[in-house]
Amino acid sequence: GKTMNVKQALDDLIVKVDQKSGNFNITLAEQPIVNGKTVDATTYKTIVNGLIDKMVSAMGTTGTMSELTALKNATLTWTSENATIATVSGTSVTGKAVGHTKIIGTDSTGKKVTVPLNVIAGEYLADKVTVGDYVAYTVSNWTSSAGLPTSSGNFGGYISGTSKGKSVAIVCNTVGNDKTTLNGWRVLEANTSTKTVTLVHAGIPECYYHGTNSSDSVTKLNEETNKYKNSFADSAHAITYDEATKFTTSDTLRTIGARYWLATPKSGSSTYIYGISDNGSLFDKGSDSSYGFRPVIVLKSTVLTTGQGKDEFNQTAWILA
Repeated sequence: GKTMNVKQALDDLIVKVDQKSGNFNITLAEQPIVNGKTVDATTYKTIVNGLIDKMVSAMGTTGTMSELTALKNATLTWTSENATIATVSGTSVTGKAVGHTKIIGTDSTGKKVTVPLNVIAGEYLADKVTVGDYVAYTVSNWTSSAGLPTSSGNFGGYISGTSKGKSVAIVCNTVGNDKTTLNGWRVLEANTSTKTVTLVHAGIPECYYHGTNSSDSVTKLNEETNKYKNSFADSAHAITYDEATKFTTSDTLRTIGARYWLATPKSGSSTYIYGISDNGSLFDKGSDSSYGFRPVIVLKSTVLTTGQGKDEFNQTAWILA
């Protein structure tokens, strides 16, 4: 047979394409999977399809490329070489024990996609983290830009293409000079009994303009947090009075260098809501003002970690699995 090695930019993968007896076997680089977790094998097929597209684009529609295109369009039947290490049910692949094996997807003509698996140990995130730790939690980037909000009930201050884990580059209020450069997500609370971990944005990814209706602002602050949920998230809300004030003003989980709202109305008032000042002191306000917004994410109790690595801002953080 003949072997062709193609290095692609996609995830720094090396794909080996073997042609033997008229059939093809594409082998991906080894893929990690956490023991006890389930992934969809179609994810690997998506990687293959993307690489085939690049190969056909670069090399033209020769006979070899036509065969690869047929594989791209094929439905694969997946099997495991070692069910002790990983099992396959339909397209669901589940890690069963720490070790190495392969899963193989075969089409109706015998063409194959081989995916070497490295089943690695994972531990509950809640059992590993401490309050204040950074966690490599990521969500999509902003797809549009919005300037400083200037009217009641509006958000803004973010830039298209910027990570939602990054703090706004502007000062949310034009009166003060408060600003934060804190980025990423930190552990606000960890419960080893329920295995739940609660994260808070380290800074302020948006600005919010509160008017004179406390109930309306609390509702809008909480609704906005849906933009920060991903597959690891169970629920989301804006940081509250109780969550912020359980820390002292010397703690950077509370004091971030910029003012931000708390999704808690002042007791007995339909106008005022609470906030935290740039120095960590508590304030309440019911007149038109723009300050920061801090989302809180409650992770699913099934979230694991494979240990510490780096988050998108190159900070030491726990890796989610």
